[in-house]
Amino acid sequence: MPRDSSQAKREMLAECRAYYRGNDHELARINEFARTYRSADAINWYTRDCFLYRLVNKALRTEDIRALYRFRFFIVDMCARLEEEAAIASTYHNAPFRVYRGSQLGRDEVEQMRIGTLVATNGYLSTSRHLNVAQIFIGIDSDTGMSPSRSRKDRRQYVLFEIDVDLAQSTDVVVVDVSGQSAIPDENEIIFNLGTTFIITHIMYDDEHYLWHAQMVSSSEVAELNRHYNEYVRGHLVDVNATLLFGQFLAEISGDYAETIVYFHRLLRRLSADDEDRPNIYYFLGRAYRFIGKYQQAITYFRCAQLLQRRKVPQWSFDYGRTLGVLGTVYSEMGDLTQAIRLEEKALAIHSYCLPQDHVEMVDNWNRLAYAYWQEKNYERALIMLSNSLSLSKRKMPVNYPNHAQVVCTMGLVQHALGNREEALNYLKQSLQMRESLLADDHPVVARTCYELGIIYAERDDEHTLALQYARRALHIQEVKLPPNHRELMLTMNLVQRISQQNNCIASL
Repeated sequence: MPRDSSQAKREMLAECRAYYRGNDHELARINEFARTYRSADAINWYTRDCFLYRLVNKALRTEDIRALYRFRFFIVDMCARLEEEAAIASTYHNAPFRVYRGSQLGRDEVEQMRIGTLVATNGYLSTSRHLNVAQIFIGIDSDTGMSPSRSRKDRRQYVLFEIDVDLAQSTDVVVVDVSGQSAIPDENEIIFNLGTTFIITHIMYDDEHYLWHAQMVSSSEVAELNRHYNEYVRGHLVDVNATLLFGQFLAEISGDYAETIVYFHRLLRRLSADDEDRPNIYYFLGRAYRFIGKYQQAITYFRCAQLLQRRKVPQWSFDYGRTLGVLGTVYSEMGDLTQAIRLEEKALAIHSYCLPQDHVEMVDNWNRLAYAYWQEKNYERALIMLSNSLSLSKRKMPVNYPNHAQVVCTMGLVQHALGNREEALNYLKQSLQMRESLLADDHPVVARTCYELGIIYAERDDEHTLALQYARRALHIQEVKLPPNHRELMLTMNLVQRISQQNNCIASL
C-alpha cells in the first residue's frame, strides 16, 4: 500500500481530526500522536482505547477503499511491526498454542459457518491467551457463564472462538504476543496480521448458556494456497511499485473505475515530467478508461505510455508488450479486429522473446488473442490459444484468481459459439463462482459473466426465469458502476427487455 510517509501522515491526521471535531479528549490524543509517534510504537498505539484503534478497524472492517488509503500510513507500520515481531519470536518459540476470542455476530453470519469452512479476517484479529478475557469482551456473566442472548434465533448471536495455532504447520501465519508492548498488558493479547485465514473444525450451540462455541485451526492447506498466490503476484507484477499497485487494486478488486481515474490523475499532478512512473500511470489510466467504455481516451493514454516506453526501455520489453496487448483489447472491443489481432500478436511475440515461456503474463497474452479470434469467429485458433492459456494458468496461477477466471470465461464463450451449450454453461458458472469469491459483489466483471449466462439461458423458453435473474443482476450492477451510455449496459438492457417480452408472449399463449 502506498505510504508517501509525511504526506500520508498528514492525510491520516486530517481525517482523524475531522471525525473527532469537537471531542477535546480525542483531539488531544491525535495531537499527542502527531508529536510523538514512531514506527516502533505502532503496536502500543493500536492497543490503546483511542481514535486510532476505532478508525483503523472501521476502515478494515468495511473494506472502504478510500478509508484504507487515508490510513495507509499507520497500516503499513502496523503490518511491518507484526511481521518483525513474529520473525523474532519464531526463532525461540514454535510450540502449538491456543487463544480465545469473543465475538458478536449476526444470526445469518453464524448460520453460514460450517465445519471445514474457511474464515478469513478482514482486519487485525485480537485474541487472548486467557479464556476469561474473551468472555468478558462479549459480556458473558463470570458467575453463570450465560451470554446476554436468550435464544439462537436472536438477531445478534454470541460466539466464543477457540483458535489452535501450529506455526510449524502454518509457517506463513503472522501472529504476535503483544502483551509486552500493549497499553493493557493484563489482557495477554495475541494479534494476527491482516488476512489471516483459519478452518472451522467444530461448531455447536450451547442451549444452556445461549452461546456458540467454535473451534478453528490455522491450516497448512491455507498456507500453501497463500504461498502460491504470493509467488504468482511477485511474478506477475514485476517492478510495479506500491503506489501504482494500490491504484490497480482499486480497479481490479472494487471495480471502482471512476475512483481509479481520479487516483491516477492525482498522482500525475504530483510527478515531474520525466518521472519514471509516468508510463505505468498512463497505462493504468488507459485500462480504467477502457473499462468504462471511453475507448478514445483509453487509446490516448496507451499511446502516451507507448511513447514514453520507447524512450526509456527497449521495444522488446515487458512493459511495451503489455501496453500493446491491452491496447489490442481496446480495438477488439471497438470491433476493429484486424488492428486488435495485429497488436495482440505483436505483444505475444515481444513477451515470447523477453519472458520465459511459462511466465504468467503469457496466460493473458493467449487469452486476449483467443477473445479476438472468438469475435472473428475463428474458433479453431481461439481454442489453440485457450488450451495454452488454461494449461499454464492451472500450473502457475492460484485456481481462484481473476486472470484464471477470465480464461475460463473466454472458454465458455467459445464453447457456446461451437454449440456446446452445457460445456459453455459449466465454464461460465465456474468463472462466476471464482469472481464472486474474489471481487466486490457489484464488480462490472461479475455483471459481464451474468450477462453471458443470461444469453445462454434465454435460448430456451423453459429457462427464461433463470435467464431473467442473471440479466437483471447484471443490469443492477451496471446501472451503478457504468456510464449511462456504456455498450455493455445497453446490451444488458436490451436482453432484459427481450426476455421480458418473450415471457409475456409465452404467458399469453
